[in-house]
Amino acid sequence: MAKDYQAMAKDIVEKVGGLSNITSATHCMTRLRLTLKDESAANDTAVEAIAGVKSVIKQGGQYQVVIGQDVNSVYAEVAKLGDLGGDAAPAENQGIVNTVLGYIAGCMTPLFSGMLGAGMIKVILVLLTSFAGLSEESSTYIILNAVGDGFFVFLPILLGYSIAQRLKGSAVLYMTVGAFLVYPDLVAYFGNAEALESSLFGMPAATLFGIPVIATTYTSSVLPMLLMGPVMKWAEDFSDRVSPVVLKAFMKPMLFLIISAPIALVLLGPLGGLIGNWLAAGVSWLLAKSSWLTIAVLAGLMPFIVMTGMHWALIPLALNSFATTGVEPFLITTMFAANIAQGGAAFGVALKTKNGDLRSEGIASGISATIAGVTEPAMYGINLRFVKPMIAVVIAATTTGLLLGIFNMQAYAMGGSPSFFSIPTLINPDDSTKTLLIATVAGLLSLALSFAITLVLYKDDAETAGDAPATGTAAPLDLAAPMTGQVVAIEDVPDAVFASGALGAGVAIIPADGKVVAPADATVSALMQPSKHAIGLTLADESELLIHVGLDTVQLDGSAFEYHVSEGQAVKAGDLLMTADLDAIKAAGKQIHTPVLVPNPGPHADVALPAAGPVTAGQPFITLA
Repeated sequence: MAKDYQAMAKDIVEKVGGLSNITSATHCMTRLRLTLKDESAANDTAVEAIAGVKSVIKQGGQYQVVIGQDVNSVYAEVAKLGDLGGDAAPAENQGIVNTVLGYIAGCMTPLFSGMLGAGMIKVILVLLTSFAGLSEESSTYIILNAVGDGFFVFLPILLGYSIAQRLKGSAVLYMTVGAFLVYPDLVAYFGNAEALESSLFGMPAATLFGIPVIATTYTSSVLPMLLMGPVMKWAEDFSDRVSPVVLKAFMKPMLFLIISAPIALVLLGPLGGLIGNWLAAGVSWLLAKSSWLTIAVLAGLMPFIVMTGMHWALIPLALNSFATTGVEPFLITTMFAANIAQGGAAFGVALKTKNGDLRSEGIASGISATIAGVTEPAMYGINLRFVKPMIAVVIAATTTGLLLGIFNMQAYAMGGSPSFFSIPTLINPDDSTKTLLIATVAGLLSLALSFAITLVLYKDDAETAGDAPATGTAAPLDLAAPMTGQVVAIEDVPDAVFASGALGAGVAIIPADGKVVAPADATVSALMQPSKHAIGLTLADESELLIHVGLDTVQLDGSAFEYHVSEGQAVKAGDLLMTADLDAIKAAGKQIHTPVLVPNPGPHADVALPAAGPVTAGQPFITLA
């Protein structure tokens, strides 16, 4: 059976004293790291008894729950249970692209429940007007339309709240900036070009103390407020710093608005609108030149766009398209094709495998992708894991995108995550029967094509099929040393978790240099971002290896490490995997002991470990017998 990470997360939170006892949560390669208000309120014995938990250790002011390489999945479920503060602010040393995407994701994610709920009301309206004869002049339509539209019209206000949460600012002040941008009288004034007394760059403009203010509509907009986020944070900190204590109650918010309002109205608001319009124009140009090719290519690339997080950068563009044109021509359609293809491939693996656990996982993740549009279980748990199903996904998504592009399919509402359930978002109220038919056929095509191609390409290997050699009968597998240095027994490592063997059999190397190379032909199955301090490898026979450079080095936030491979990449023995700055690790007060562990020996019964002493990278090291 597939592990129930949600139940595991709830059990952990409950047994450490509940959400109210957790100050923050984060994770490293193997451990869920919690900061507790009162560690005595945690029941260590009960936590260790949870299925999947290997041990508990208290170190460096953290309550560390040792889980192993499933920690990412458990942490994701823990994070859903409440605002635990672990990822509230952008991490340092993660690069400009990751910082920007993290900021956008952190600000947009809290709004998704309202966005999807309101979007589904709009979907219901499409169905009622298209198939039930509901008049757009009726009071029922007007009321329901207000329920569905309210979120999007006042989106800048709601975004002000989530930006404040992300940047640890004052929610009311940030929401106030969003509020004046969508103030009805201002919207009406900006919309009346004849009443405006100025112009700028050929566009109608009002004036603020003689300074031109481009007349832009900010209802349903995203980019202006996202651009204003760092400015609002600075303005709040500055206003707080210069306001005398006895006057701060009114002086701080007044200064904040005096600074923020002109910047928003004169500079960043119009700039955000212009950027949104330029991007929309670029997409429109691509679609006008070759809509079928653009949608086909985007659909085929969408799984990888989602993997890199680049879809977060596309969501504001999609919302801008809805706000300016009433339709969204590329994101929802391409995700629709790709999401259903992910589910079809997972179903294909489930049908072909003889392994009961994998079959159950494939069915569950297939349903999640095709019905709910949640693709992570299928994408990471099945399709990327076995590679060939992902090939089927790309082919099916590209073909389906081609069909959607040829018929110029667009989204007319923002509903649930693209899937069969969200087909009504693709229905054109002016041609409901035809667009419903095309969307349904496209969804079935994506499902059937990825399913069929997976059946052809995917081969159920010996272990997956349940025909793996009995434990201890597999051919011995020799692993080379991944680093040059001094071998020490794992029990001599100054870390209780590693020394206990809870994470698997192995040894540690006190490295002489910072180069980490592949000990055998393998697939990179886990990278630790942004800390970059450890790497997980899966060997050809599904045995697993973990290389953890230094002790407690997750706290260095990646500053001492550099990866030279990407997750899912196939590597050969001797390939450079990562480098570590050993001097920087020591300067930070951390040990450089590098545990090399076998958390899962696969079909092997024994792990033969090297004796203590010197070792050179590439020399015989560990044997899985």
